Amino acid sequence: MNKLIWALLLMVMVGCSSKQCDLFPQLRSRAGAGAVDCGYAVLNGDPQPVDRCVLDSFTGKASFIARYDRRGTDSKVVFGIAGDAQGTVTFLLWDGDPSGGSGADPVISGTECVGPTPDLSTNRNSYTTPPLTCTSSTSLGRTCG
Repeated sequence: MNKLIWALLLMVMVGCSSKQCDLFPQLRSRAGAGAVDCGYAVLNGDPQPVDRCVLDSFTGKASFIARYDRRGTDSKVVFGIAGDAQGTVTFLLWDGDPSGGSGADPVISGTECVGPTPDLSTNRNSYTTPPLTCTSSTSLGRTCG
């Protein structure tokens, strides 16, 4: 009986922690140990320092992570980039309430950027377009939630 109670408690704890869908640890795990945290570009702030760090880290073959607020329709949305030292770049999109305001748990969806290169275009909007472009991409689907 005691083992059954502990097993049920463990399942509840695991179930609760899986609903967190925290973007930062997912980015860190994809970038690897020692990744540079390029920061967080808040909506209507200046994303240039975050962009510059991403580009410098990528071209210097250093692992990195960065986060950008995105204008959500009815919930908070954050776009994340993780790059590892081998040049693998992953985009993650965190949506705080994918149901549109009914209080659903957050979700994270991902895409692996294939053939990443710096996007140096001057008319790029950091809040809708990352500082790296891809020759193609591979969907990772939901990584959380």
